[in-house]
Amino acid sequence: MDYLFSKQALTMYFKVWDRMQKGEELSGDAEMIADVMKSHPEFDPWWPEGERAFQPQEIDGYVVNPLIHTGLHVAVEKQLFHQEPEEVAVVFKALLDKGLPRHEAIHRIAGLWGALYFKSVRRGDGLEEGTYIEELKFMMEQETNP
Repeated sequence: MDYLFSKQALTMYFKVWDRMQKGEELSGDAEMIADVMKSHPEFDPWWPEGERAFQPQEIDGYVVNPLIHTGLHVAVEKQLFHQEPEEVAVVFKALLDKGLPRHEAIHRIAGLWGALYFKSVRRGDGLEEGTYIEELKFMMEQETNP
């Protein structure tokens, strides 16, 4: 899923944004990206700005990188769609059952996945799925046993 966080992703996101503005029908990854964009209207001003959407911005009192944030959402949505790893769907359901809104549940899992993913990128390694699964299990234990 490295492509979600690259400069090429910025071009892809801009094309999706442009197609959304034109009311074009989207499918596959483009539709998933569009759904995430729709759930974050606070990023709308940044997509047409090109490179600026790839840089941290102060939005609603928080410093956020629109491209990275959107990519993290899409990464988790893809994991849920493909049920890979299957533990993502289990934790997601547990978070929903606990009463978290869908968006917040995605944020929780994305925060975990993103921390592990970017740590592995800084080391020059791939994401260790075993570590991710263990962290997901730990998250579920914390969420279901207050």
